[in-house]
Amino acid sequence: MEISLKTSVLIQKLMEIDKTVPFDADVVTGEEWWPIPISRVYHNPPHTFVEFETGEQSQDDPDELTIYSELEIRVHQMIQIRDFVQSNKNLQPEEIISELNVQIERLRAMAEAILKQ
Repeated sequence: MEISLKTSVLIQKLMEIDKTVPFDADVVTGEEWWPIPISRVYHNPPHTFVEFETGEQSQDDPDELTIYSELEIRVHQMIQIRDFVQSNKNLQPEEIISELNVQIERLRAMAEAILKQ
């Protein structure tokens, strides 16, 4: 199936499509060093949608949700340590570190038990 258009008609249609594409600086400049290729463009007047290729994610690369979960866990641990220190101001720094080491050993034992399952 061959479609022929006059150049002026083609330019007019392209200009109409161009009006529907929103300007997005991230799309224009790219968030990363390498630009992301476009896989498809959908035009459903008056809107145009651009679909970008998504590379396969390596199993070694954690997804965004995993990263947030890990950060949340670390923040929670820091809050617990801060609360422990604040509630035991009468202890010497060596005693606080000794108690933290006891907690670390408990966590290590728990991790080893989980990994053996």
